[in-house]
Amino acid sequence: MKPLLIFSTLLILCSCNNNKSSDDSSYKKVYGAPKATVTTQPDNDKQTGPLAYGPNVPKLQDGDTVEVKIDVTHKQFTVKRDVSFGAWLFGDSLPGPVLRVKVGQTIKFSMTDRTNDTAMMKMSVGDHMLKPMPHSIDFHSAMVNPEDKYRTIYPGETIHFTWTANYPGVFMYHCGTPMVLLHMISGMVGMVIVEPADGYPGKVDKEFAIVQNEYYLTPQGATYIADTILALKRIPTYVAFNGKVAQYITRPIRVKAGERIRLYFLNVGPNLISSFHVIGTILDKVWLDGNPANELRGMQAALVGPAQGAVIEFVLPEKGEYTFVDHSFANATVGALGVFAAE
Repeated sequence: MKPLLIFSTLLILCSCNNNKSSDDSSYKKVYGAPKATVTTQPDNDKQTGPLAYGPNVPKLQDGDTVEVKIDVTHKQFTVKRDVSFGAWLFGDSLPGPVLRVKVGQTIKFSMTDRTNDTAMMKMSVGDHMLKPMPHSIDFHSAMVNPEDKYRTIYPGETIHFTWTANYPGVFMYHCGTPMVLLHMISGMVGMVIVEPADGYPGKVDKEFAIVQNEYYLTPQGATYIADTILALKRIPTYVAFNGKVAQYITRPIRVKAGERIRLYFLNVGPNLISSFHVIGTILDKVWLDGNPANELRGMQAALVGPAQGAVIEFVLPEKGEYTFVDHSFANATVGALGVFAAE
């Protein structure tokens, strides 16, 4: 019995050590944060922080605290040639900027609702989708009181709050102001990458960020408007990677054959499941929701539901063009496809 007892003890110890190294369970989590504040003084600060627009991935910033500023704007956004609509945006694009932090960092966040700026008001004449509008932000990567931190602010107001990154992963942020569905299909979505405290395991040659989103659009004059009726029926007009339909067909993402690629992937929905697939290779590693503790190997596709993400690693074995798609092929047919060009 004694050898068996020793073996069991060692097994338990090994298991605990593996969990600590893979999911940051050794990190003392921080729950909650000081109360948020809302100010009405003019805030001329522009977008700041470890931010970039996909497929680019921002660099991490050092330090225990990271200051991040993302503003809300309204403008015409081009989905594809000859198709644009009055979008509600975090920052200047759809999806909003990718934020990259690591476990243990505290994010000192602020956001101004700039939908009453003079330029926006001029654009909004005759178009209700561009008029000033209250907005908010909901970080799936945070553990805070949503009634406080995710409260709605009005044009000209700035909200300030903090949150601490407790878990590694690829998370969503979005506007949580009712009607939430309308705000999301109007463009108010984005990605947060939270790296483990010691970084993601293994080395890679290239990193990219891709967000999949659905459009529900109805013509109105020469442009389009977001249509909640179509969204409720789950009938997308288009599905896109990083906001523009089939943009990586005409402008492929360029890599080198044999390079190890790490892809941060997020499905912001709001409705449909994505089955991400790269034609011509196998997904070597898939970390569900971007957490290394949730590792799958040798996958033909990564199944990612709305408000879920993944970190996906793969190699393109030889020179050529490798199409990547949502293998729910109705989505690919209406725009969710692109190309990795391996040189």
